Amino acid sequence: MAEQSTERLGYVVMAVPDVQQSANFYTRVGQMTLHDQAAGTAFLGGGYEHHWLRLEESTNRQGLVRVGFQLAGGESLDNVADRLATRGIAHEEFGDLDGDKIDRGIRFTDPDGVEVDVYTDMLSRGVKPAQDIVHMDTLLHAVWFSTDPVASHDFYSQVLGFRASDWIKRNAVFMRSANNYHHSLGIFRASPERAAKMDHFCILVDSIDDVMRARNVALRSGAKLQKDVLRHAASGSISVYIADPMAGLSFEFCVEHDIVGADHRPRILESTPISRDVWMAGTPKEEIAALTNAAMGVTSGISRDEELAAMANSLA
Repeated sequence: MAEQSTERLGYVVMAVPDVQQSANFYTRVGQMTLHDQAAGTAFLGGGYEHHWLRLEESTNRQGLVRVGFQLAGGESLDNVADRLATRGIAHEEFGDLDGDKIDRGIRFTDPDGVEVDVYTDMLSRGVKPAQDIVHMDTLLHAVWFSTDPVASHDFYSQVLGFRASDWIKRNAVFMRSANNYHHSLGIFRASPERAAKMDHFCILVDSIDDVMRARNVALRSGAKLQKDVLRHAASGSISVYIADPMAGLSFEFCVEHDIVGADHRPRILESTPISRDVWMAGTPKEEIAALTNAAMGVTSGISRDEELAAMANSLA
């Protein structure tokens, strides 16, 4: 297994039809700060880092463009380049503090077609943005889809040193970086058509009050919840998910996300809605079974199929 080179998720890059409209959405609904904006590009964040989110205007694509992970330093970057070269994976160096806001990095594509940046340092802000309503701590994780989560797990563990924290059967894997939060990335099984598409990204906030204030701001701004308040079995986090219709994904605010010890052994959790939300315990077995089937795309022949599918949403 490779050294645990990756320290944290640094940023997410998304394609949207209208950068200004999406930037307004994330400042108004997501409570982020717009740090920089140029023709067709906007940078937003909530910490000392220059950005957590980069929006790029596009008329021919929607959603995830790439993800960026921060490494421990230059030696780790060189080691990743060596591992990519050994596997015959094409990669290129980049780095432009004026353009990308990154000092030195490598860009490559994973087996599912997800474009990945790994980098040493990002431009930093001298003062953290003022946050009067939702107090944000860090960009925590991103979750996307793969045709083969087991193969994706092997790739990210061998090339970037991620460690598995938990599985949902072998249909989903949560993987942690060196900061030891339960997961910096999650990879969920999907059809080839959904592979390399993002389900959501997550921001860690200071308290449950921040989660609930974020929920309130979103609803009062006319946004829709992709998942209402729940507690995950895997990470223990309490979360709310807000839909971004322009990017075709959602973003999560969470709190009480577990930090995993060095001796943690990955669990293989059941693939039911209770793994998504432990507060569903006590729901009748018949409804849990129907919700599970709906989430997995299995019809049960009952009149509530469409309603159950909407309730089940996903097991992420």
